[in-house]
Amino acid sequence: MSGFSKRFYQITEWIMRLAYVNFLWILFTLAGLIILGIMPASIAMFSIINQWLNKNTEIPIFKTFLTVYKNQFLKGNILSLITIIIGLIIYVDLQFLGTVDGPLYIILFVVFTLAAILFTIFLIYIVPVYVYYDLKLIDYIKTAIMIGVINLHISITMVLGILGIQYILFIFPSIIPFFSFSLTGLYIMWSATIAFNRPVVKKEMNKKYIRVKKEIN
Repeated sequence: MSGFSKRFYQITEWIMRLAYVNFLWILFTLAGLIILGIMPASIAMFSIINQWLNKNTEIPIFKTFLTVYKNQFLKGNILSLITIIIGLIIYVDLQFLGTVDGPLYIILFVVFTLAAILFTIFLIYIVPVYVYYDLKLIDYIKTAIMIGVINLHISITMVLGILGIQYILFIFPSIIPFFSFSLTGLYIMWSATIAFNRPVVKKEMNKKYIRVKKEIN
């Protein structure tokens, strides 16, 4: 192929991949009645995207998605439950904030705002960290927050990028069924991979003897 034809083919191939994995994410999330399916489906989607970013684009998408979804269903839902509990605690704390005033309000406002920021960082990084590193379950939470804080500039860019993608989807709602989750997942995983490969993060991971997964199954 000529340079232009090859580039056009690669773009259309990526569009088809993203649309397909977006469909699988929706399908398997619904198969788990949403609440039980969202985390295993997200892990499966991010696992495939991670393989694509590592130039392993020939993996069987459906077979890989199904295998990861089934094998990570229990562990993924435990992680989801932990996430929900943490989120509820922060929500209750923020609601409590409205019942106090004076110096206590200022102190609690700073503490709860910091907790909300760390929770946002955790939400962004938790699935990429899960599919990238080989850790114990509780260590995924600590590592996601640590990497997000170390790479705060990347974390801020990720939040802005996610908001930008959601704005595009709002402007063009017809593409939501095809790219809403996969495009967001691609951007998050791509940004997280940049963070993972920074020398400061690699040094910290090596210090803790944390292994990078070749693949997740």
